[in-house]
This record gives sequence, C-alpha cells and structure tokens, in this order.
Amino acid sequence: MFMRAGEVGGRRHSGSRSFRGLGRELPPLLEKYLRKGRLRLVTVDVNVEDVTIAEIEVLQLIHVIRYYRVRRNTGKLLFVRRVNRRSMRLHGRPASSWLRYAKNLDNEWVNKSVGLVKKLVQSADAVVIEDLDSRRLKLKLKSRDPEKALLFSSWPVAKIVRRITAMARKAGKLLTVPPHYSSRLCPKCNSIMKHEDGRWDRLRCGKCGFADDRDHVAVRNLARTALLLNGLHYLPTILGSQLRDYRRALKDALAQDPESQDPPLGGERGDHPPQVPPGCAWARGILGRGWLMNFSPMEGGGVS
Repeated sequence: MFMRAGEVGGRRHSGSRSFRGLGRELPPLLEKYLRKGRLRLVTVDVNVEDVTIAEIEVLQLIHVIRYYRVRRNTGKLLFVRRVNRRSMRLHGRPASSWLRYAKNLDNEWVNKSVGLVKKLVQSADAVVIEDLDSRRLKLKLKSRDPEKALLFSSWPVAKIVRRITAMARKAGKLLTVPPHYSSRLCPKCNSIMKHEDGRWDRLRCGKCGFADDRDHVAVRNLARTALLLNGLHYLPTILGSQLRDYRRALKDALAQDPESQDPPLGGERGDHPPQVPPGCAWARGILGRGWLMNFSPMEGGGVS
C-alpha cells in the first residue's frame, strides 16, 4: 500500500489514511493549519552515510527554516574494515576490539541523530519520516549509493528510523509518508531531476534549472507529500494550487513506473472536501465562510 495512516495527535486518523469518505473528520495537519494559519514540520531523510533533517514552516507557502545534517564517520569505518580484513588474512580471526570501536561509532551517530530530532520535535506540529520497512530500507540504500550500501552496515540506519518513529509516536506527532520519487521531482516545477555533472549528491532540473543537494530535495518533497496526504491540496490558495500541481506530477511519474501502484492521493472522484470545524477563525476570516463546502476537487480547484 502506498501510505500508512498518519498518527498525529496520538491516535490513528482514518481521514489521514485515505480521502475517500472524509466527511466531517479532518486530517490532523489540515485541522491544525485551519486553526492556526501555520504549521511547523520536522522532516527526516535517513541515508546510509548521513541523516538530513529540515525544519519547515508552512504559511501561504512552504519555507525551509534550516537544514541539519548528521554525518556518519565513514572514514573511520572504512579503516576498521581494512584492519579487520588484514587480521582475517594474517591471523585468521576478526579484529574484535576494532569492530567494537566501529559499533560505538555507529551508536554515537544514532544517538546524535535521534537527539537532534528529539530537540526539534518540541516545537513541531508533526515529524515526517518515510514509511520504510526492512525491504524498502535496503532498496533505498542500494538505490542512493550502491557501493556504500555494500560497504557499511544497515543496522544503524534501521535503528535510527525505529527510534525516531517510536519517539514521534509517543509525542503524538508521527506522520509516515511513502518514499516514492522523494528525490526525483523538482520542488520548483515538479519535473524529473537528473544528477548534476555525474555527481551522486547533486540534482539539477533540466526544465527550470533549479539545482540543489539530493537530500535537501528529498526532505522538501517529503514535506509536500505529508501536506498532500493531509488534505491541504483542497485549499483554494497558492499553497493548495502548488500541492495540486505536485499531486498531478507525482501521479504521472507513478503511472510511468510499472512497479508502482496508483495510490489514492486525494481528490478522487466521489471524495468530498472536509468542513471547516468550529473555532477556525483564521480560515473563516481569510478564506470565507463555508469555502470548503463549496470547493469541489473536480471543479475549479484543478484537482484531477
């Protein structure tokens, strides 16, 4: 299945799982946005050699406040790997003390990454992380950097995902999103991006010329997917329009991928936009009373 249910607010929301039959139940992020007029997200992208974290503020547009990167000490890990291979060749046994040192290095990377997210989650409305089981995690690591995926152990990556997921769930702010095309679509024009000058860590859009770090692109697209799956594409605003464009581009990309299923991304025929709950003074004052009840995803909103 394309996505798992969001768990923002300490419980599962069926409205976050699918937009079919939303009725009066609002997805958690949409409800918070309507009440406050803003959102703050912490988006996490975990790779085999680093963890990229972004603080993202959602007002009328999506704004990245700051990027963080916690790097794995790959140089020392490669040195330990060479020492261990030499020990096996000369003495026929592993270099146990060096292997324990490598494990301590990885645990230090795990603790720093989780500690940073724990610090940022206090002021966030949601923690967005990819929905990665063990099989998807291995596929992701191999697709990002096949050589390093073979050189380094994947258990620290799985441990980071598991601990961040548990921490965000305990805080009632967990939102898991699908990883599809998170590092492929341009955040500016939604075109497919390609690697810049043969560099694995840089992407460039051939249509608009936008270029950025691959992990920065990933965290921005994960945030957009989280907003999309929580119904913010229903908004008759610039933000809603941008999310509808992103939804169309994502569906087109998935349609061209024979291994991907066509997921429910909201705005399907038969869906109904949610109603503005009582107390949403910001939404009623800025957008007008009853705008969601009159806004059809198949008419005028551009959702197809």
